[in-house]
Amino acid sequence: MKNLTSLSIQLLSKSYFYVILILCICCTDPVQEELAIKEAENYQGVEEWQERLDAMIYENSIIVEQGNSIQEAINAAKPGETIFVEAGVYKEVLTIDKAKIKLIGIESNAGEKVILENPGNKDAGIRLGKLAGEIEIRNVELQHFTDNSLPSNLKPSTQIARHYRRCKIKRASLGGNIAHYKFEIRLGNGEYDKVRIHRVVKEKRDYRPARTKSEVFMIHGGSQDFDDIFLTAGAFNNINAQTSSPYYLASKGIDVWGIDLAWTMVPEETSDFSFMENWGVEKDAEHTLSALSIARLIRGLTGQGFGRLNVLGFSYGVPVAYTAAGIETQQHPLCRNIKGLIPVEAGMKYDESDPTASDLRSLVCEQAAGFKATLEGGTYNLTQGIDLAPIGNLAVNAPNDDFPLPFPIPDLTNSQVAIAVGALPNLVPAPLWHFVAGEFDENGVPLGLAYTENSRWFNLLTTLAPYMPIRTVYEFRACQCDEEEVSIDDYLDQISVPILYLGAGGGFGDFGIFTSSLTASTDITDYTADFKPDSQRAFDYGHADVFMAKNAPEEVWKPLSQWLMAHHAYSL
Repeated sequence: MKNLTSLSIQLLSKSYFYVILILCICCTDPVQEELAIKEAENYQGVEEWQERLDAMIYENSIIVEQGNSIQEAINAAKPGETIFVEAGVYKEVLTIDKAKIKLIGIESNAGEKVILENPGNKDAGIRLGKLAGEIEIRNVELQHFTDNSLPSNLKPSTQIARHYRRCKIKRASLGGNIAHYKFEIRLGNGEYDKVRIHRVVKEKRDYRPARTKSEVFMIHGGSQDFDDIFLTAGAFNNINAQTSSPYYLASKGIDVWGIDLAWTMVPEETSDFSFMENWGVEKDAEHTLSALSIARLIRGLTGQGFGRLNVLGFSYGVPVAYTAAGIETQQHPLCRNIKGLIPVEAGMKYDESDPTASDLRSLVCEQAAGFKATLEGGTYNLTQGIDLAPIGNLAVNAPNDDFPLPFPIPDLTNSQVAIAVGALPNLVPAPLWHFVAGEFDENGVPLGLAYTENSRWFNLLTTLAPYMPIRTVYEFRACQCDEEEVSIDDYLDQISVPILYLGAGGGFGDFGIFTSSLTASTDITDYTADFKPDSQRAFDYGHADVFMAKNAPEEVWKPLSQWLMAHHAYSL
């Protein structure tokens, strides 16, 4: 332990470990021409899904569920927003005094419609104010009013412009009646303003999701995407309940959603990164909120209800999740998409009363200053995915050959170097943390990984996203440093949704617990998977072992699924 620890400290300055340090930091919605949840047996497959989603117009929106008020949603909406209304009877009179509001009723799978019913002796069900212009109301029926017709000055639905195709859909069977859907969706006018939304769900048959028992939306870490760390996590074609956390959760009846943040889709051949100059955590959080809105709508259209979702963020996904939840604290409850938070292996702040945490915060401050200087120097992108891919490819294709480049430990094979990159301990953002736990001889030479199969780690290194915006890393580190003003933590103390923190004993560990204590939540659960005493932290469960280790299904995914089941009930 002593030799390994001192060796790892000497290696902190080496370039190969710089990229690993980076890794650890590691209301928009659709409108359709006709929205109705059909009986599942009526779905014809991808053609009908494609037709329905292609008809969407992406705009800010609110979803009104049964039991809530349409008028409250109108009051909370901004001009130009869309209000989706779940099928049911709403006893109220509506007043619209904002321009370009769209009020869209969604028919249920049983044929129920949105009915606006007279609450008592009212002349009209919908009244338009002076500021109301180009209002669209569709699939809403009025009952028992003196005048059951809609206002005459509404914009006719026949005049609604058809928009170009914005959604690409793919479906793949994973076996065991579990399917993986991918929805590629543009969220803005910028060249790279698009995300990929994933859904892993149990089906009764193709394109017919079974009724689920809970739900989760997963945000990946730095230089990763949904496939890299969640769905395949280096297992590639061997996806099952023992290798894939989304598959495991789906097999338990949980509706699993996830996102590939927009920067993961920037091509490797890109040379001009000026668009990344101001691409920070808040942009990723806004994209995540948009994706959550779309996921909620698709869930409702496929019979799962329109309720909010639990959001899991891993590593860099933690600040994205907290920032998104913070943004929603400033919105009307009807506008919110998040009902619970699951930060995994990261935190927004360090506890100054803990001497170890205080020392770590100082190191994080140094990193933040370095990233800021890089930004000011005109470099806006990180390339850790490109830097690590050759190491992974050598380990996969020629594991026993000598590593061809200089490395801090001499005379290592390709596979040993790949293991060292993931398993040699570092100091930031936690003491002696590592990405995956390893085993070493007395000289610090890696023998293999302790909990994760070597091949899965090698494969992961070959599939990482090529680029990541430096500003995202800088803002996260500056937030943890807490010496320079950043906005991503402005509303941290107002977040009140239930929180489950998941940590790894050899990763970020218990350091993430402090962040949840800074929120207003009264429902906080902390769980750290650790198997070694503190003196052996350098060999304990690693940062990515929580999603890649052979015992992760029992040690991490099971308590996660139990928490999700216990927090399934939805309420505002």
